Amino acid sequence: MKNRKMKVATLLVILALSLVLKSYAQENSEIHFYDHTEASLRVVVKAPANAEPGQKINDSVSFHCHSKDLVINYLYVTIYDFKSGEEKTLTGTVTLVEEGLGYNPQNDENRTQTDEVEIPEDAWDVMYGEISYQWRLPGDVEHPYTISDYGFTMTYVRNVKMEDLMAQLANKTQEYDRLWQNYTQLNQTYWNLASNETLGTEVELGNTRLAMIIFIIATVFFAATTIYLMVRKPREYW
Repeated sequence: MKNRKMKVATLLVILALSLVLKSYAQENSEIHFYDHTEASLRVVVKAPANAEPGQKINDSVSFHCHSKDLVINYLYVTIYDFKSGEEKTLTGTVTLVEEGLGYNPQNDENRTQTDEVEIPEDAWDVMYGEISYQWRLPGDVEHPYTISDYGFTMTYVRNVKMEDLMAQLANKTQEYDRLWQNYTQLNQTYWNLASNETLGTEVELGNTRLAMIIFIIATVFFAATTIYLMVRKPREYW
């Protein structure tokens, strides 16, 4: 029964790890994390779907104007990461229109600003963006449209350390399975030869039992650490 449970656990860990890596490989492309159209102005924020700690990625903000003489007072995105998956930390800012300068786009004009952002080594989980912009239509100076610090999740940052721990746990589980089979075989041999009082077999079995105890302790440690990290939830993003 124990042997069967360990095999099932090994398969589950390997499957979870393979799904994470497969998802990262298939979705590592630039996607829209924010896309909003209102009062003749469309604003889009794009970034890679996935990234790794320490990697540099390109985040961009763009607009498309659908009205003549529309004025954008400011437009920027503030980007955050989460240190250890919990602590919200400023990563960078992508500014398309600086506050105080203003910009008067032409009808159907597109404009994009792309900046490079470096993800810290100790960050994982997701990145988070807060967009702020203000614009007004022709003849409406007193009542501008305003989007203030609107928050949205962005690039998923792999927890490389967790994935490595999962791989180690899978290897330890497989080693435990092999050791358990060896122990079972030696235990059977011991009882078969017990009537002959075979000292060599007793010593070998004793060593195997000791190895089993040490290995089980190590396996439990890896399993407990992995489960703790998997169930620990990050703080809310807003």
